[in-house]
Amino acid sequence: MKNTALMLAAALAGQAASAQPVVEIKTARIDQRKDDTASTLVLTRDELAANGDRTLADALRRLPGITISDTAGIKMRGLGNGYTQVLLNGQTAPQGFALDSLPPEVVERVEVLRTASAILGTQGIAGTINIVLRKTIRRSTQEAQLGLDGLHGTWSPRLSAQSSGKADGWSHSVSVVLARPSTPADRIIADSEPGLLRLTRSHEDNTARTLNLAPRLNWSSAGGDQFSLQSLATLTRRVISYRSSEEVRLGESGDFADVGSRFAVRSYLLRSELAWQRKLASNAQWELKLGASTAPRDTGFDFTGMPLGGAGPTTRHVDGDIREHGFNHGGKYAHPFGNGHALVAGWDGSAIQRMQSRVEHEYSHSGALNFLRDDRYDGRIERLAAFAQDEWKNGSDAWSAGLRWETMRTEAHGRNTAAVRQRSTVVSPVLEWMRQLPGGSQWRLGASRSYKAPNMLDLIPRRFTADNNNSATNPDTQGNPTLRPELAWGLDAGIDYYWAKDSLLSASVYARDIDNVILTTLYREGQRWIAMPANHGGARSYGLSLEARMPLTPALALRANATFNHSRLDRVPGPDNRLDRQAPMSGVAALNYKHGALSLDAEYSYEAGGLSRESEISSTLSPYQRKLDLRASWKPAPRQEWRIALSDVLHPDRTTAYHYNDGASGTRRQSAITTRGGTTVRLNYTHAFE
Repeated sequence: MKNTALMLAAALAGQAASAQPVVEIKTARIDQRKDDTASTLVLTRDELAANGDRTLADALRRLPGITISDTAGIKMRGLGNGYTQVLLNGQTAPQGFALDSLPPEVVERVEVLRTASAILGTQGIAGTINIVLRKTIRRSTQEAQLGLDGLHGTWSPRLSAQSSGKADGWSHSVSVVLARPSTPADRIIADSEPGLLRLTRSHEDNTARTLNLAPRLNWSSAGGDQFSLQSLATLTRRVISYRSSEEVRLGESGDFADVGSRFAVRSYLLRSELAWQRKLASNAQWELKLGASTAPRDTGFDFTGMPLGGAGPTTRHVDGDIREHGFNHGGKYAHPFGNGHALVAGWDGSAIQRMQSRVEHEYSHSGALNFLRDDRYDGRIERLAAFAQDEWKNGSDAWSAGLRWETMRTEAHGRNTAAVRQRSTVVSPVLEWMRQLPGGSQWRLGASRSYKAPNMLDLIPRRFTADNNNSATNPDTQGNPTLRPELAWGLDAGIDYYWAKDSLLSASVYARDIDNVILTTLYREGQRWIAMPANHGGARSYGLSLEARMPLTPALALRANATFNHSRLDRVPGPDNRLDRQAPMSGVAALNYKHGALSLDAEYSYEAGGLSRESEISSTLSPYQRKLDLRASWKPAPRQEWRIALSDVLHPDRTTAYHYNDGASGTRRQSAITTRGGTTVRLNYTHAFE
């Protein structure tokens, strides 16, 4: 990494000496939030750069109704695990894609659609997040950043560089980010039931080396056709070392009193897309896209468990690999008829081939082979969609009516499992209305149909066993080949009110009526507890989101938002029968002070937790999360900037508890996992070259 950093610095210095001015390429929309008929939030490149975030996940937390969970990933309106559609350049993100792996430097903007979209897709009951990779070339730039994060005495260095340029008929941009993030974690696991109390203290070191490369090339032909080639390469080497020790305060020891493990993974994401645009008569336009991606991953897992009073340790070794290759295609025809009337029609499709193997050996303390498991499966997901959307204006009213037909076919077969085949087709109408009010304010109303498809792993009836202490609160997991998609009808309404420059008051409401909800079914097979997803009736979800942005003085600005969510499952008795551990409330309040070259920020975020019932006998207690971030930036010169930030200043410990209570059998059990909090110190220096 040190040698690469030196080469990057030298390359930037060389480019800076020969850089030529370039012409800015403007985006099609000046203010997408105001112009779109759909309710859309936009996180621009300037906003991404303003706060010095290390990952895209850190930046998205500030938007109304968006939270980030370690288990459910990104969540809109408190819902994750597939309820939120995540796209990269309008295409479905690959399985296993994590926002923490994408640095803000490679992103042009993020579009958050609260309603379904006939063009971008309706596979997002909670909403859609479309991540647009960097493509706008504003001017000739060469910039480098050095950063350093510290948590619990562990430091994580980071280097990023960006360059762009232009010549006759073509332009280019490239972003490179090198990082070595390291995240230590200390936890206490308390397992209890009548006659039993065990405490397990664990420490985990999670260290990675990552390289992100995002080049883009734009060129035009003599006939005026526009071409672009956008690529993204992410390379990661990660090692997770874990050790734990058990303390028995009441009852018997678990399977292993002392545990040590090491998980190593090498993963790649290579993605490219070629786009062609041609202008036709009457300002009509064709756009065609072809893309391909590959995401291989190799893993190795070593486990050592020492039973209390046993003769020796039990060891396991697991080799796993995933090979995922994808191809996507799409086309779009846009025809403006004048007087605010425009028609857009097209198609998009993709095919993803996934091959996975997992070979596990377990040995006794004497070296004898206890068992050998060799699991392999091949899977394929094919998706094809056609859409049409008509937009028109009538005075201060704007309408959008769209229809999307989408079919998905999933096929998977394993060495030891029967072939699984699923096919689903969804027809989704989308209707939206916007009224322009004086001063640029807007009313919006929308109705749509959306869905959530089960992922491939949930369809495969393959067992994943718990490493230690299988129980009702720590079960094995298994897929279900009979899963059906969840279907939903939705209503959205809201108002954005602008009364002065940089001032906004916004309120929006939503409601969803969902069928075929997928919930976890817990059952016992012999001595093992197993969790399996299954369709269980319907659910209702609705909520309110508020947002405010305004200057308090010429130097001081306020930004705040709050989202309130509520849901009920039809087949789970209340109270607390919430959908997918939905966060009942989340919000952010921030102050920004600017004086000359100095900028100060204080930001407080909150996410409510509480009890959530998945069934009549099982529930989860999620933590209430409070986070205070403090940031300061100073620009001693026009092309230099220093930043220092303290993240999670309050650093409370966070506890998640899992409950099982079967009144019929009298079985009760609870597992509580407490993670130690900590404040992260962030230092960053940015230098722009001529």
